[in-house]
Amino acid sequence: MNNLGIIAFAVFLLLVPGSHQDELPPGVKRLAYNPTYEFWFFLPEGRPDSVSEKVQAAYWDARTKGGVCYATNWFYCRSGQFIE
Repeated sequence: MNNLGIIAFAVFLLLVPGSHQDELPPGVKRLAYNPTYEFWFFLPEGRPDSVSEKVQAAYWDARTKGGVCYATNWFYCRSGQFIE
């Protein structure tokens, strides 16, 4: 029974920090796309005025690697590298 408790605690420690990795700082919005209606939008809310072709290409390349975010400029969410 003691080993089961240790294993459960280890799994808990591994999962809890990972659940907060996708949190964004205040004022930063993650870009998303709705293929059904073909429009771009921000998570948690809002819509961009325009999304350039360069940002669209960056989104498709990075959508499974952290995504594209916007604060005052477009950048990769995970690395922080600016796109435009």
